[in-house]
Amino acid sequence: MKKMERRNFFKALLGGAASMGFIHPSRKSRIFPEVLLNTPNETGVLVQILGTAQDGGLPQIGCYCKNCLRARKNARYSRLISSLALLDLQEKKYFLLDATPDIRLQSDMILDRLMVEKRGKKNAPHAILLTHAHIGHYTGLMFYGYEAMSTQRLPVHCTSRMGRFLSENGPWNQLIRLKNISLHTLLPGKEFSLTPRISLTPFLVPHRDEYSDTLGFRISGEKRKLLYIPDIQSWKAWNRSIVEETERVDVALLDGTFYSSEELPGRDISKIGHPTIKTSLKTLGRVAKKGKTQIYFTHLNHTNLALDPEGDARKEITDRGFRLASDGKEFFL
Repeated sequence: MKKMERRNFFKALLGGAASMGFIHPSRKSRIFPEVLLNTPNETGVLVQILGTAQDGGLPQIGCYCKNCLRARKNARYSRLISSLALLDLQEKKYFLLDATPDIRLQSDMILDRLMVEKRGKKNAPHAILLTHAHIGHYTGLMFYGYEAMSTQRLPVHCTSRMGRFLSENGPWNQLIRLKNISLHTLLPGKEFSLTPRISLTPFLVPHRDEYSDTLGFRISGEKRKLLYIPDIQSWKAWNRSIVEETERVDVALLDGTFYSSEELPGRDISKIGHPTIKTSLKTLGRVAKKGKTQIYFTHLNHTNLALDPEGDARKEITDRGFRLASDGKEFFL
């Protein structure tokens, strides 16, 4: 059977399984994003957005706010937890930037995009890079352990402080003891290569660093660069200029956790951190107006006003030249 025929047969089989309840219907479009399969390759490097929600996902557990209700009623409004896949299409290799609790679904998204032969293989990433130790960014590591995939020496790149956290606390230290993962220290400011076509430069950003410090990344491909900062305390708290950093890249995926400070009544949003989207619209307005850098907001909290596709917040974002990131969105670098 030809490759295209096999793929169509496989999808038809999965579609039937979904209709019978074997695959959760709210995730069908997440696992097999049809629109992405035949996209022509501009380069050999692809960044795939695997998720765009804050650590709790959308809908969030136990919540029935407007956004969560909308997502429960219609799966197209649901979002997986923020993560990226870096794909070297020539070498058929992929790398994860953060390992989320949604890693099982996100792994299927990547493998379907690569169109790799899945039978009889573990299909683990070639490496994982971690930003920090909040639940949405590293707890997916558990699926590579003894009880699940049981990988062998899967490279995990992180800061020395993040490495100590994993080494000194269970169940993560079991992954190290059983050699499911192998820790590699990232040095902020030092560029390193994943493949001949993909390189990254990590840098420290201020955040709630209870268990580890926090990283952002500048990702370089064959032709373009992408900036990824899903979590940061504020742009003013950073010792760099976010304006200058965004002007250095072609695409910026930035912390858009909250649209405004009024989203969490009764809570002091300054203690939670994160620059609001409204603040970022002002800070980066000149960059967006120039049009050289495409600026997307990601890591969206379930309360975010911009999640309403017909709301004023979404309209303001697009009218001012910014974009809201979406699960499955791709960028060739």
